[in-house]
Amino acid sequence: MEFIDLKSQYQTLKQDIDRSMQAVLNESDYILGRQVEELEKQLSEYVGVKYAVGCSDGTAALQMIYMAYGIGRGDAVFCPDMTFVASIEPACMLGATPVFCDIGRQSYNLCPTSLERQI
Repeated sequence: MEFIDLKSQYQTLKQDIDRSMQAVLNESDYILGRQVEELEKQLSEYVGVKYAVGCSDGTAALQMIYMAYGIGRGDAVFCPDMTFVASIEPACMLGATPVFCDIGRQSYNLCPTSLERQI
């Protein structure tokens, strides 16, 4: 089931995306390169914060957040029971225990009542 028409979005931005991708390939600047620094700078300015950190995927982003908060052994990480394994993998890697909560029937987000029961 296609919820977002990514093909149309790409076609609309194709020239800019292709030019930017080619620049990365030409410079072989894949990690912490000029483009990453520029993205982080623009993103931090856009959201009004001092720093922004680019990462490879959502799993890495969650791991950085958990590490920043010192989450680890003995901590519980609450998450919806209808999720992807990457949602809990960083918690497990750091020694925390994932605790699954029901989701809301309308929103499919974590159900506050279920969260209260699990706490």
